[in-house]
Parts: sequence; structure tokens; C-alpha cells
Amino acid sequence: MDTKAQRDALQDRIRDLMRTVRLVKQSQGESSPALPPGLIGTLSMIDNFTGHPTGCHAKELAARAGLDPSTVSRAVGALVTHGLVERRADPGDGRASILAITPEGHAALAAARGWYDDLMSRALADWRTDEVAALISMLARLTTDIEGAVGSASTMEAAP
Repeated sequence: MDTKAQRDALQDRIRDLMRTVRLVKQSQGESSPALPPGLIGTLSMIDNFTGHPTGCHAKELAARAGLDPSTVSRAVGALVTHGLVERRADPGDGRASILAITPEGHAALAAARGWYDDLMSRALADWRTDEVAALISMLARLTTDIEGAVGSASTMEAAP
């Protein structure tokens, strides 16, 4: 079992990581104005969506991202405004629309991914392969365990 000092140190490192992520987003936004900062995640999720071969529904995107539908709606609106995503009529349900990445969106996503790949290559230049693998594994475990703890906390709060 961990100690309070270890949990405090871990919280400090997570805060440092979150600050660094914000710095990276700002730097990426300055170097690639075609993709507004903070929207690469949404664009990437649309690109990686496997539920529909030609795109995804905003409702499905919100569920997968674990975000409120209004948050996803604003992000999608910004992507549409920038010409990176378009809404297409869902052939199976005329009332719904499918989000699809435009050619401009694919180009902006490829450029952003190239930028991130270069950044991570430089940042991890002195890391051994086993160190990177261990970090990947531990981050995945931490993410899963935090999600589980949040879920169990909200379940406990909802209990009578």
C-alpha cells in the first residue's frame, strides 16, 4: 500500500504533467494554426471512430470521450467552422447527422500528428525501449484505476 507522502508526490507529478500538456497544446497551436488548440483530441477521435465507416454521431463521440454532449457540440462546431469536419446526413436516420473529417481536416491532423511525433521523439531520445513500455503500461493502469475510483465514488454518493 502506498503512503500519504507517495500519493502527495504523485499528485504533484500529475499536476506537473497537466501543466506540461497545456504548454504543449499552446506550442502546437502556435505552430499549426490550421488546427485550433485543444481540438486535436476531438478530431482524432472522429478519425479513429470505428462505430460507423464514414464517421460518427456526436452522441457516440461524447460517450466515447466521457464528455457532456454540449462540450462535444461546441468542439464539433469549432471544427466545422474551421472546415475540418462536416456534418453529413445519416442515410439510416434522416434526423441525425454523421460527423466526417474533410480533406483539410485530414491534412491538419496529419500535420499535428507529425508535430507531436517529432516532439515525443526528441523528448524520449534518451529513454530505453523498456522504460517507454513501462511508462505506457503504468499510465494505462493509473488511468483505468482512477476511472474506476471516480466511478465507485460517484456510485457511493448516489447510494441511499
